[in-house]
Amino acid sequence: MRLLLKNKAVKSKTLIITFDDGPGSRLTPAILNLLAEHNAKATFFLLGRNIIGREALVRQIAAKGHEICSHGYEHLHYWRVSPIRSLIDIKKGWEAIDRALGQRQVVYPFRPPHGKLNLVSLLYLWYHKVPIYYWTLDTKDTQPVEKINNNLTDFSNKQTQGAVTLAHNFDRKNDNIDNMVLETLHSILSVARETGMRIRTMSEFMANTGEK
Repeated sequence: MRLLLKNKAVKSKTLIITFDDGPGSRLTPAILNLLAEHNAKATFFLLGRNIIGREALVRQIAAKGHEICSHGYEHLHYWRVSPIRSLIDIKKGWEAIDRALGQRQVVYPFRPPHGKLNLVSLLYLWYHKVPIYYWTLDTKDTQPVEKINNNLTDFSNKQTQGAVTLAHNFDRKNDNIDNMVLETLHSILSVARETGMRIRTMSEFMANTGEK
């Protein structure tokens, strides 16, 4: 799945910037400002429990033209919980986004927490024709600061012509990681501009490649 996604991104020379686990009160606004400076749109996979108290920030993400998707509610590992609990988690994640946006969209594109789906959750998403989105380049920004490997060698060497990048925009206690996320995003955006990569949201990219 990810290899196919990577090949499509490289072939079309497309960069898709994605963030998981937000919104975060500090990092998300800074990310939005940096994206605005580069006139770039990103895709945010929001975690339901982190939306609570930050509904205005969710509306700000949408108002700036970024794509809002779901990452579930509690960040469960769906291989380690019951199928019923995984379905509840998916639905609660959608409902949290709906409440924040004041609408009833019912479903949003989904990225499984930990990248894992059990059979029941997979069939449920397929039945409801929910797009399931993964990534091809993990920036490793959830690692301890002293062990961080930003995994951008291909970008810095200008060998990669497309990718779906993964970073995280939840609140952390360590400002150094926040700064690293922003520096990484700036690096990705700069290389994309220098190499002529097109920056798209996940749904724009998948629609262009004929996928859902």
